Amino acid sequence: MSSNKSFIPEYWKGKNKEKISCKEKINILNSNIYELHEMIADVYDEAILIGIDEEQLKDVLKKIIKSLKNNLKNV
Repeated sequence: MSSNKSFIPEYWKGKNKEKISCKEKINILNSNIYELHEMIADVYDEAILIGIDEEQLKDVLKKIIKSLKNNLKNV
């Protein structure tokens, strides 16, 4: 896992804006976030190595995030 934890919030909020208290759920989510960060860092490094413009790559990554939709209709 990355030593950079600055992207993880102090606490996670639920739909009702109250603090999520289940440590197991928080640990799983944080672990997934760290894994995603590492994967993005690998893609980023590989793109830079092949000469891709950093700003264009960041724009693509932002578009990916903006395109996310909740597919869990009942949650």
